[in-house]
Amino acid sequence: MEKGSANGGWKKERGEAIVGVREASPTHYKLKIESFSLLSESGIENFESNEFEACGYKWKMIIYPDGNGHENGSEHISVSLAISGTSSLAAGWEVTAIFTFFLYNQLCDNYLTVRGKMRRFQSVKSEWGLPKFLAHKAFKEASNGYLIDDKCIFGAEVFVVQRQAIGECLSVEKSNDKFKREWKICNFSNLGIDWLSEEFTVGDHKWKIWLYPKGNEKNRGCNISIFLVSVDSKDFDHHRKVKANYSFCIKDQIGGGCDKRLSSKTIPPTFILMVIVFICYLVNFLCLRSILSSSFAWNFFL
Repeated sequence: MEKGSANGGWKKERGEAIVGVREASPTHYKLKIESFSLLSESGIENFESNEFEACGYKWKMIIYPDGNGHENGSEHISVSLAISGTSSLAAGWEVTAIFTFFLYNQLCDNYLTVRGKMRRFQSVKSEWGLPKFLAHKAFKEASNGYLIDDKCIFGAEVFVVQRQAIGECLSVEKSNDKFKREWKICNFSNLGIDWLSEEFTVGDHKWKIWLYPKGNEKNRGCNISIFLVSVDSKDFDHHRKVKANYSFCIKDQIGGGCDKRLSSKTIPPTFILMVIVFICYLVNFLCLRSILSSSFAWNFFL
């Protein structure tokens, strides 16, 4: 597939590479080689350039005049990019980069460009390249302008992909121990609009009970509303959440029974820490008329 380029050239996909032509010189490095044929005649399998810097890292370009035989590059010019100066990098380093190699057309005054795919450079693989950068026949054909008077000019551009990775850890902790807490509230009828318990800790998290004796907004005057509130959720980051399985009980101190209401999402009442809710609640807990009847004294359990 061919595409027009911004400077009037062309681009064509070739396997994992994109081949094109452009007028602008390489941004990061140029390498001029004189007497190119003498590299092969001298038995030099590859030539390693001086270090150059791009995107805060040091690199070297490696030319294989007879192709990189280890990468199936026979009958081609092979070009590779190697990261250098890694001793100064932190342990476990890795650098992800996109690179483009250039070959100057001395007749047309433009550059053949071949861009490789995104690669990850690390200690176990510090060199990546294009084994079949250009066929020998095309390279040596004088009318193509790449090798004139046994001289040629290669180039390289390297762009590092700066990744600000977002990560998270899901930690699931299940406790088989049931937490039980009793609150005895005196003068229930004089509590006012709402009542908030003292802070208590379960599963390394802090909680409170929030009670509306005559119901909250939608249930006012009809039902008791009771909430389990996560106290420390105000300090959570955007993605951190807590799921709690819970139940509320009201003790019948005269008859000895217990009216128990479970959270609609959680049975039985254990604590599981994972990703769900900041404030769990149970509304319409009991009909207000039942609570105010003489058969109940106001003790409740979590």
